[in-house]
Amino acid sequence: MRSRSHILEDESLLELKKTLPSEWVVREKSKDYGIDAEVEIFNSKGNYTGFVFWIQLKATDNKKIESHKSVRMDISKIAQLARYELPVAIFRYNSLNRTFYFEWISRFAYLSSSSKQKSFNIQFEDHHFWHNDSTKQIISFLGRRIRFRSGSFTFPIKGFINNISAPKKTARLLTAKISNDITLISLVRDRYFADVEINLLENRVVLNLSGAFGSSIGFAKDDVEDIDLVFSAFKQCILLILHQTEKDVQLFKFIKDNNLLNDIINHPAMLKNLMPTLIASESGNHFTQEIVESVYKSGDTTMSVFLEVVIFLSSKDIIPQERVEAYFYQIIKLELESKNNTSLARTYYNFGGYYRGKNVYDKALHYYNKALKSYYGYLKRGYFCTELAGILFELDFYTMSAKLYEKAFELEPENIFLLATLGDAEFYAGNYKKALKHFDDYLSKNTDSNNDKGEFSLKFTICNLLINQFGVKSQKRNVIHARNLLLLYTNDDLQDKDKLEELLKIDLLNPMIWAFYHLQFVEIQDLEMLFTSSLMQAVLMKSNPTIWATLSILTTYDENPSELLPDIINTAYFYCRQDFISELQEMIELDEYNNFKGEEFLSHIEGSIKTPKEHPRVLRFWKNDDDIEIIEFK
Repeated sequence: MRSRSHILEDESLLELKKTLPSEWVVREKSKDYGIDAEVEIFNSKGNYTGFVFWIQLKATDNKKIESHKSVRMDISKIAQLARYELPVAIFRYNSLNRTFYFEWISRFAYLSSSSKQKSFNIQFEDHHFWHNDSTKQIISFLGRRIRFRSGSFTFPIKGFINNISAPKKTARLLTAKISNDITLISLVRDRYFADVEINLLENRVVLNLSGAFGSSIGFAKDDVEDIDLVFSAFKQCILLILHQTEKDVQLFKFIKDNNLLNDIINHPAMLKNLMPTLIASESGNHFTQEIVESVYKSGDTTMSVFLEVVIFLSSKDIIPQERVEAYFYQIIKLELESKNNTSLARTYYNFGGYYRGKNVYDKALHYYNKALKSYYGYLKRGYFCTELAGILFELDFYTMSAKLYEKAFELEPENIFLLATLGDAEFYAGNYKKALKHFDDYLSKNTDSNNDKGEFSLKFTICNLLINQFGVKSQKRNVIHARNLLLLYTNDDLQDKDKLEELLKIDLLNPMIWAFYHLQFVEIQDLEMLFTSSLMQAVLMKSNPTIWATLSILTTYDENPSELLPDIINTAYFYCRQDFISELQEMIELDEYNNFKGEEFLSHIEGSIKTPKEHPRVLRFWKNDDDIEIIEFK
């Protein structure tokens, strides 16, 4: 036997189809999303308008009139419906007279957003009753919603004050103040001409910008007759709407014209919401100095961390470098004045981290050193040793880098990747035997088939060649001397094997020396040494796709180690991306490779490429010396 509720559901859907225009297409939806019907709007000529919306039906056969005009729903359900990409309308069906009330669920989401209850009583007003103009109202609403969500609108916008439960006097005074003082909104008396509905309640102002955006600011019930306080709440609602619609120019002007910065700073939730825009607006406006000083002096750890996160992300050029530097200088000055060494050390560290993210390694080193001098405990933290080692490596201080990587591994023995970076530092320091051991340890312990192994497998091979084939376990590299000699040598000199050998004794890791060696091996067709010289050049000149392509093809000859091809492919792709594939494509089309199965080889190459592993950037902050929280940014 069918229940009365099921009968009502079917009846309401049938009546809905009769009520909506015949040219509108109504499709019944599954109940998975809490949606009963989807409506596509066509005009009277049968042309599709692009407007689509969803409907949730709520039917009743209760004889009480107040039941026809209200329905209670869970606030979480209202919020869920309002978050859908398509707008959702709630239709209240009365089976006694076969009529509908309707309104957009987003409005009730804004009205219920501050409620501490689990449910909300949706109240329909007389103007929500379905009538002849309702279709025009729906089309107008959908058009405005698209316009505001896309940002394709200008000020002033039209506003309507809807007094729900405030004294009439408050509503009249608010109307006067908006009319006289707010140039962004032009008030109208017809709610259906309005872009923004200004809902006035006994303890709150709620703005609804055509279902696209909304804001809500509350005050004590006893203050509802204090028009200055109510007007202040309204202006804060406007701030949030300007922020949501990304109208930064108008936002900053509105703050300055109405002296609202202190209101924002003293309202933690609003400050956190607006802070990224207030200190990192692309419009060029900012209140960085005022906000930094206020947040720092407040002692609010959470807000300080949030501020640092915004600044940290600025290394992606969200904020100009000079403004980021001004921020850190300001914080450093405040911390020096307060003699807070722990906080000062953290700021130096984060400032160095900012420069490290920008690849400005000399300044990064300067501030890491300052952090260390302010707090020597950093040397007991593996991440600090690792990061400082990385900075030193980039500045060619390989021996110091190796010592810090070794220290980092002592502190974090489970982090086997440090063995690879330690091997790298020893390799470039000229300690090839030590590097070989570290690469070997890393490759033995790394059982994960990720892309971090490829490059270090190639360097392990190189160390073996340098030790066993060239008899060099270590050397004190003189990079500058080798480079200067290369500039002095003539073309004849660079074809002299003895002179090239002398250069290698000075620096085995100069790629240009190996390039001249390569030319000699081409002439004598020594495929084994061709591979060696190509491998040296590829690893030492990582971003050159031509060398990687040549090296890949050389692995197909019997004399050379084909088992290295996967490592070559993935290292080449990591550094050169699609340029490596393009270079290979051009190379296999050359006449000299007519008998080479180029397309088959290229397909094998593409099939062997793995997605390069990404390492997230990390921001660390301290609640105290030992309580560290980590935020990762991918």
